[in-house]
Amino acid sequence: MTGATLSRYIAGRTLRGIGLAFLIVTAIITLVDFVEGSRNIGADVDVGLFDLLGLTFLKVPKLIEQTIPFVVLFGVMGALFGMNRRSELIVMRASGLSAWRFLRPALIVSAVLGILWATVGNPVASDLMSRYETRSTELTGGASAQEIWLREGSDSAQRIIQAKVLAGKRLDGATFYEMTVEADGTTSFARRYDADQAELRTPGYWTLTKVIENAPGEETQRLETITLPTAIGPEELAEQTGRKSDPPFWKIRSEIAANKKAGFSARALHLQLNKLLALPFLLVAMTFIAAGVSMSLTRQGGTLRLLVTGAVMGFAVFFADSVMSAFGEVAILPVTLAAWAVPALVLLLGITYLARIEDG
Repeated sequence: MTGATLSRYIAGRTLRGIGLAFLIVTAIITLVDFVEGSRNIGADVDVGLFDLLGLTFLKVPKLIEQTIPFVVLFGVMGALFGMNRRSELIVMRASGLSAWRFLRPALIVSAVLGILWATVGNPVASDLMSRYETRSTELTGGASAQEIWLREGSDSAQRIIQAKVLAGKRLDGATFYEMTVEADGTTSFARRYDADQAELRTPGYWTLTKVIENAPGEETQRLETITLPTAIGPEELAEQTGRKSDPPFWKIRSEIAANKKAGFSARALHLQLNKLLALPFLLVAMTFIAAGVSMSLTRQGGTLRLLVTGAVMGFAVFFADSVMSAFGEVAILPVTLAAWAVPALVLLLGITYLARIEDG
């Protein structure tokens, strides 16, 4: 068997192992999310079985994105364990191949999968998640139960909008705070509008109804209807209220620029971008971990020990990554460190552990 043929064979086994792990994880996530959706959405409104299934299939790809490292870990472990049971690894080692040589195709497959998910899978998952939010909003009556906060403005003026309910293009119980920006960058309160409703009836304008207007040094005025210019459109309204899913990979940079222009923090978007860029390295690291665990335990025997060890390692990486991401979001850690620390550490540990097993 030539080197190219062997590489293709190992890559194929790795792909089959990852594919099987992907199907198992997807089935579990789909079942759990369907049951959860029937309890939450189905309990509040009368939603049919096919509507719930449709919502589940729209949401699942985004949920799977969080489990990609698990999928690669168990997929590579399964592929190596199967090859070991058929004595294929023993034959390779006996022919003089080192673990670094026959693991190279698996590492390449993992890296390519990470790149493909970040550049193709993530945009598809984000688009489906956006459709899920739109569809779930339609089924539940189109209203958001969360308090809404918006901000827009320019170098000379800022506006902060707070509302109790968002329903499509309408805000209920809305308060508009108008601020003036001085030449030195300081802001001062200029005017406040309290409205029963604010709606984007006409592009570029808010229409406020049953308004109470207050300004420093002026008497309170009660107005039936007024209009205020705005740069917020229906799509921007959904994005800035956080009702839209995370933007796809190719649009994150433009979303960062838009958030900075509107005066919002773009830290979460920076973190998302860096985590997607780090994904191929994390999957390569999980491949090293899977190889080290598989080669160590298959020598000693015990499929159950292999599965338990893999699950513990996977959850440890997931927990550490979640903690670092949380620290990054609240600015305890720099975004770059929060996104890249876990992949770098896991990769280093995986290489070290495999080197210890292989070279002693």
